[in-house]
Amino acid sequence: MKEIALEYLERNRVLYMAMIFPIKRGTVNIIYAGQDGAFIKDMESGVSMIAIDNLDKGKELLDGVLKPVHICVYRKDIAEYLYEKYGYRKYVENVQAVYMNKSYVEVKSQNLKIELLTLANLDWVYENYCDQLDYSYLKSRIENGAIYGGRLEGELCGFIGVHADGSIGILKVLEKFRGLGLALELEGNMINTLLKRGDIPFSQIEFDNEASIGLHKKLGFEISKDTLYRLID
Repeated sequence: MKEIALEYLERNRVLYMAMIFPIKRGTVNIIYAGQDGAFIKDMESGVSMIAIDNLDKGKELLDGVLKPVHICVYRKDIAEYLYEKYGYRKYVENVQAVYMNKSYVEVKSQNLKIELLTLANLDWVYENYCDQLDYSYLKSRIENGAIYGGRLEGELCGFIGVHADGSIGILKVLEKFRGLGLALELEGNMINTLLKRGDIPFSQIEFDNEASIGLHKKLGFEISKDTLYRLID
């Protein structure tokens, strides 16, 4: 089933990278794989993901499982079907960004010192990111060594991390440090960290977030032409 799922998903490698990555990582339960699509659940992150050619087939597959708490969908009509059926708390349309190069990013240094954050930094991270993610999730990412901070002249000025699904995110530069190119440097360093591990850096961006899309383009990411939908309970 793995090979069949990947054969379908590799047809649009950029768009489907969030599904390809966990399959290759070996952390998924493959619910369905065929010439017309794939339906998986990543056991590491708990995120379900479905890419399917036919609306009725998608409904059939989704009706056969319990309501996914967090699902990534690659058809708007299926996303709307799920939203109407379950009334998800959050419904976000994203583009997929993927760094397809194998060479490290060269980022102009602003004398930023990058360090792995620890639980001693958890409250500070939460204070600056509580509008995006909850305390327990941020705690788990720090415990997994997945959030890095940047210091400028000894002061923590921002952070970036990797989500449980393997995507880059949790990016924040404190307001007084903005305009210095620190977001570019933080993400560039994260790309290089992932490349050293043998991973493919990718992230998902809200489709109308022009600033973030521009940042990713500067770093050499390819941006999907099509969008995907995340529904979170």
